[in-house]
Amino acid sequence: MDPKAALRYALEATRERVLRCLEDVSEEEARRVIHGLSPLVWQAGHVTHADGVLLRRAGRTSPVPDPYGSLFGTGTGGQAGYPPLDEVRGTFEAVHGALLALLDAAALDQPVDAPHYRNVGEMLAFSAYHRGYHIGKMTTLRALLGKRRLFG
Repeated sequence: MDPKAALRYALEATRERVLRCLEDVSEEEARRVIHGLSPLVWQAGHVTHADGVLLRRAGRTSPVPDPYGSLFGTGTGGQAGYPPLDEVRGTFEAVHGALLALLDAAALDQPVDAPHYRNVGEMLAFSAYHRGYHIGKMTTLRALLGKRRLFG
């Protein structure tokens, strides 16, 4: 399989799973902190913020608003004044589209300014991995909220 096609598949699959984890969640449920875990809205906002950081590291413009860093960056979470879930979902969709545009336009070996990956290809692989990690958190939160099981 072509490496770009594999990365596109990973990004699209994780996009679909993030959105499925949010599709039947109310605003109140999305903000609920259960057993000290960062809420669903934070999980979605965090992967959105992180993907925006990746875009900037590749020299691209990010559609993620600046306040997302203080709300959704590493080390944040818990109860906070998060934006509405629909806004976070829309921003996630915008940043996802920007990552796909980067995938289409850039060479996978194009260097990026980052400590944990060297180039666009490694960075996009990290995005899919990172999203998958937080999808696991989201499915745990869904179970604790009594929501139906989505995968497996």
